[in-house]
Amino acid sequence: MSSPTWDEMLVGLRQEFLREGEARLKRMTDAVARLGKTDAEQAVRDLRVGFHAFTGSGSSFGFPGVTAVGRQGEDWCVALLRDRTAPGPPEIQRCRELLEALRAEMDRPPTSSPPATLPAPGQEPAGAAVRPRAVLIVDDDSEVLSTLSRHVEQEGMKVRLARSCAEAVREMDESLPDAAVVDIVLPDGSGYELVSRLRGLPGGDKPPVLVVSVQTGFLDKVEATHCGADGYFEKPVDWEALMRRLIHLLDNDQPGVGRILSVEDDAVQAAMLRTILEAAGYQVRVCSDPRRFEADLTSFKPDLVLMDAVLPSVSGYDLVRYVRQHEQYAALPVVFLSAEGRMEAQIRAAEVGADDHLQKPVVPALLLTSVAARIERSRFLRGLLSRDGLTRLLTHTAFLERARAAVARAKRPRSRPVIWVMIDIDRFKSVNDRFGHPVGDRVLAALAALLRRRLRPSDTVGRYGGEEFAMLLDDLTVEEAQRLVDRLREEFATISHTDAEGGAFFVTFSAGAALFDPRSMDVDAWREAADQALYAAKGAGRNRVLFAPQAP
Repeated sequence: MSSPTWDEMLVGLRQEFLREGEARLKRMTDAVARLGKTDAEQAVRDLRVGFHAFTGSGSSFGFPGVTAVGRQGEDWCVALLRDRTAPGPPEIQRCRELLEALRAEMDRPPTSSPPATLPAPGQEPAGAAVRPRAVLIVDDDSEVLSTLSRHVEQEGMKVRLARSCAEAVREMDESLPDAAVVDIVLPDGSGYELVSRLRGLPGGDKPPVLVVSVQTGFLDKVEATHCGADGYFEKPVDWEALMRRLIHLLDNDQPGVGRILSVEDDAVQAAMLRTILEAAGYQVRVCSDPRRFEADLTSFKPDLVLMDAVLPSVSGYDLVRYVRQHEQYAALPVVFLSAEGRMEAQIRAAEVGADDHLQKPVVPALLLTSVAARIERSRFLRGLLSRDGLTRLLTHTAFLERARAAVARAKRPRSRPVIWVMIDIDRFKSVNDRFGHPVGDRVLAALAALLRRRLRPSDTVGRYGGEEFAMLLDDLTVEEAQRLVDRLREEFATISHTDAEGGAFFVTFSAGAALFDPRSMDVDAWREAADQALYAAKGAGRNRVLFAPQAP
């Protein structure tokens, strides 16, 4: 059964908009009757909420006149509230005229659906999850090709090489790479032109592209951005920094992945936003009651918050101010979606810490672009904070946070088993003493790359400190985990490392593991059990994996 088209979804949403609009007009008519009474100020506030809802949703459902009249009504309410003017007969008559105008606009035939470029739900490249990613490296420097190839292959990706523009064009014509690293100065042309050509090919807008060059001028960097590159690195290149950026871009090449909390009390508008965002692959939760906002933040853990400015009982500005008071939400993107288009509203949104302000009714393509850009940047910043610079694994602190979350899950009924593994590189101090710390760093990076390649996305891996690594293996039995870690140990022992003179040497690791026991363990006890198993493995001769004894 095929998924409904955007036009088909819009028909249902439009009918709901008209039904809810009639009910809202009745509530607003009741509020008009209170304008000449003691609660006139509250009646104006209620009318403002109603007009605001029409302003934000009319055009979205094919009724631009509803949006225009709603905006007039909202401005009328704001002026009364600002000047603290008691509405007299002329003001009350004006409000009645606005409500009649809204009814008339809702009776008109709707216009066509709003401009949008909505992706088909579930549309993903076949085989993308299993095919190794291919990185095209274009450079005529043999040392660059060799060094970068080693880094790329360490991450489990396939390398495609080109030493000239002509070779790169042939590679791109044969098949588009998943990413590219391009030197600006090539024997037969400019890397800028090569990147521009890639971007002009069908699907060529998707692969991340980084450029490298000995040219360090500011205008060179601007030109790299202009031609479509995603980053610029000067030679000699910081390869770890380049790989961090490349992997981040590759991990975020599917923008429709993430959780969005929509704070919106208008059910019809919330349904429209949900339809647009879920069509692009996002998970959406609607918070229609501001009193639930804190609970939704905690339980849903959104990647982005869409915030309406005008809400019942509290303003969206106050909610954003609350968010920015807490460290754990410092990097959480917040985008205001509001019918308030005045400059004061945009300034206020910036003052409370919002990342963007979009005016309702928002064009779906603009909404999706803003959401994707904000989530991508937030993930990059969080990655810098939570990842170890050398290994790109979780830091000690970030790993412990994941371990605490795993303990909370494991104590629930019918939870899956989870195993803590501690890894320590054998005699690592002697590696640093004999070959120097740069060589030791390459050994650490090689082990980290192996762990990233061989473990599942559901597993958690961190650099625990120095030459120690830690893993949380989810939903594996002790026997399965033993086989997995043993295979990792055997594969790492076969990796040839190179010293400063080009000589080869090999390194092993020892590991200790502990199955979490919800009856007797907390995080500290679990970690201690894995540590003791690691010490036992090293005491038994190293290069082995031992499990902590399980309680009867």
